[in-house]
Amino acid sequence: MSGRLLPHALLDLTLARASARLECLAYKSLQSNTGRVIRRYSHQQALLQDHPPAPTEYLPYDTADDRSLYAKRDSSRAGRTALSSGGLFPHSQDGPLTELEKRILELKELPVSEIAQTDGPAYSESELLSIYEELLAIPSRSHTQGAALVDPESRQRQDEAMLRSAVQDLYELEDPTSIPTDIRSQYSAAITKLKEIVGALETASSSSAGPAISISVLPEQEWAALVRTCVREKDAVAAEAVIDLMKRSGSHVPDVLLSTTMSLYADRGDIANTERFLTTFAGSKPSDPLRDLHVKAHLRSVAPRTFPTSALTALHDYEGRGLPAPQKTYTRVITSLLQTRSTMGEAQAWDLFAHMRYVAHPNPDSRLYAVMIAACASRVLDPQPARALDLWTEMTVDKGMAPTADAYTAVIYACACSGEKSYVNEAFRLAKEMLDGHRDAYGNSAFRPDRKTFYALLEGAKRIGDLAKVRWILAEIVSESMQAARGDASDLVYVDEEIMTHVFHAYAAYKPPFDRAATVLVDESKTNASTIDGSSTTTPASDDPPQAQEESAAADAPSNPQVPVAPRKPQFTNLLPQSRPEVLGETRTLFYKVLQDVAPAALQSTTLFPERVESSMPEAFENVKLSQRLLNAYLSVHYAHGRFDEGVQLYRALFSELGVDKNAWTYVEALERCGRAQRGFERKEALQFAREVWAEWQPGEDAWRRRMKCPVGMNARMVERAYAAMIRILSLTGNARDAVQLVRDFVARYPPHIVKQANPKPALRSMRVSLEAPRPLVRLFTPVEVPDDTVPPLLSFPEVEILHHRLVMNGDATNIRYLKWVCMSYAGALKRRKEATLRAEPVSEDVKQGEDYSQKLVR
Repeated sequence: MSGRLLPHALLDLTLARASARLECLAYKSLQSNTGRVIRRYSHQQALLQDHPPAPTEYLPYDTADDRSLYAKRDSSRAGRTALSSGGLFPHSQDGPLTELEKRILELKELPVSEIAQTDGPAYSESELLSIYEELLAIPSRSHTQGAALVDPESRQRQDEAMLRSAVQDLYELEDPTSIPTDIRSQYSAAITKLKEIVGALETASSSSAGPAISISVLPEQEWAALVRTCVREKDAVAAEAVIDLMKRSGSHVPDVLLSTTMSLYADRGDIANTERFLTTFAGSKPSDPLRDLHVKAHLRSVAPRTFPTSALTALHDYEGRGLPAPQKTYTRVITSLLQTRSTMGEAQAWDLFAHMRYVAHPNPDSRLYAVMIAACASRVLDPQPARALDLWTEMTVDKGMAPTADAYTAVIYACACSGEKSYVNEAFRLAKEMLDGHRDAYGNSAFRPDRKTFYALLEGAKRIGDLAKVRWILAEIVSESMQAARGDASDLVYVDEEIMTHVFHAYAAYKPPFDRAATVLVDESKTNASTIDGSSTTTPASDDPPQAQEESAAADAPSNPQVPVAPRKPQFTNLLPQSRPEVLGETRTLFYKVLQDVAPAALQSTTLFPERVESSMPEAFENVKLSQRLLNAYLSVHYAHGRFDEGVQLYRALFSELGVDKNAWTYVEALERCGRAQRGFERKEALQFAREVWAEWQPGEDAWRRRMKCPVGMNARMVERAYAAMIRILSLTGNARDAVQLVRDFVARYPPHIVKQANPKPALRSMRVSLEAPRPLVRLFTPVEVPDDTVPPLLSFPEVEILHHRLVMNGDATNIRYLKWVCMSYAGALKRRKEATLRAEPVSEDVKQGEDYSQKLVR
């Protein structure tokens, strides 16, 4: 390539200069280059001698001036000698030298020894530090969000001063001291006087025959101050009156004053006044802020967690008029859909996101990206960590946007909620990138982990049972809270109820490495004797279940030193708990510290703490609230690692002594623990305890069916789990007749025919292909992919399988046929419901999503 693009002489010169810098090879390189030049030039001379210029006698011309331009150039080229043609500059020997040729000649004449060799540093340390400070500087939020942000207090003082000055000017001919000095009286007096002046001007202009003359009553700054003062006092009528006076007097009304006044109606969900204000002052083409406030008024007019049908209708109406709402409006509506906590709401949110990119805004901003990445960690749909990572890559790599703290937290939480180890590890990698990947010249990170970041990391660690990471995160949070208490840190991150709930869940999911059932207990005296005799003796294997062997080993623990016993004072060392008693010991210590900071009176209870708990942990749990979730998480640790009787005693005393009401999860988890009871005496205790819990459960279920106040968390799926757990424990204890009767009660309360009644499909969920319609034109979720979360309670065969086996053992053919009919009826009804949902036609009227089936049951 270089031989074709560069002249031969320039190439030779470059090689010569490069060879001259190498002192050890200078002579050999120069010799080889000289031979190479001679051969090349000889070859060129041979070519010139072998190929003379072509004759031009055949060209039709009489004189030299009649020849073509090419012929003239050829004749001039033919007149050159072979030496001149093959020289250093074969094409410019006869003409003036070009700038490049002059420079090459100067370089050729310059001796190599005179080239300056500068090996010293070009920049000082201070200059390098300033360069890196500017290069790695972290942009402040004030510069990224806006240049000039006025202090609200200073703005308020300025507005009040301008208002008082305007009142003094308006009442200059009267006595301004008669007006009260409070703000409301001041702007009311100003509005009254302005109405008189504007009315007089309108009368004078209507009586005169000449053209209308615009007269400025007040400066624009005083008009704006008057409007802002009325808005600050929540007086929408007065603010609207001032804007009306501005229009009547011929003054320009800025859009910011219109949006400020209209926000008073939109914030309280007053759709009628919002639309009246739009019609009066905005016309047929309102600005972007006004369109956003119009949709906001529709969102505020409905109750929380309600499907915003009217807001979606207004949004699509603007699209049909060719005035798409700003991207902030789409973000607001999508957030409202995600807050409904329903499958249809979240599916509509994803469809609206795809529709927005198709018809209005193809490039989302960082805030909307963060919202959609957080939506991948859904509670009603399956988690979508792969989609979250795709959106993250699209935002940071494809679009080149700078990552934000909200986006980092969202993608970490989406990966953590998947429960898969690979994605959880990716969440921790992203957290490390968040802290270490964006640092300035002094090593300060641009992002600091907040409580949401710690929530996400704890969520992922507990789902894979990684207790080591959970303990490390808890220690970091305690350290952060202590630094904030001392004033060493500005961002306050403290231990709260949700963090402790995650910690207790992690202890419940943790599997200690020491298993008592798999341990071989050896007698020390027999071991010594067998060592002398050359033989060993072990205890025979037992046929009891592993948990029963663990309990028997725990009972013999004081007399056998080989069995590890939980220490009285947990040390919280780097070594994880090695046995179930150690897990319970650490959990009791944590809960003791929580009660010590929140409810010290409960520490005197012998049921909660049979033995005195001692710990050297710092006091960092004063912000923990004793909630139902926290107590249920603490109970789950005892259900997973403790004896059954200890869990029963804790269930009976925990909520009553701490004054916390039980919720649906409390009853369901207690019943499911009874279903896992071991054979023997424990199952008898489990049956008695299950009947006690079931008696507490039934009033809450009846209240839920009648749409009355019921325990928190009561829904159709919780009802199914409660009945399945009670049927299981009755079947395991040999009470098959009672279990069949419970199935009959369930069928009577929730008959199969209510299951097959599908909900009507709203018009916004129509799948008809159209290029223009008041609904999303592009969808990410089809009706088949959206789960139905409004299905009434039902029973399937896996939930009554143990009862079926017990009836087969008893030879009860009648009840077997009845159980088969129940399972087939619910399965057939569910199948018809799915088919009806797929064939459903969209309805035009506003139908409330998921008509509560409890109303049908009451009727």
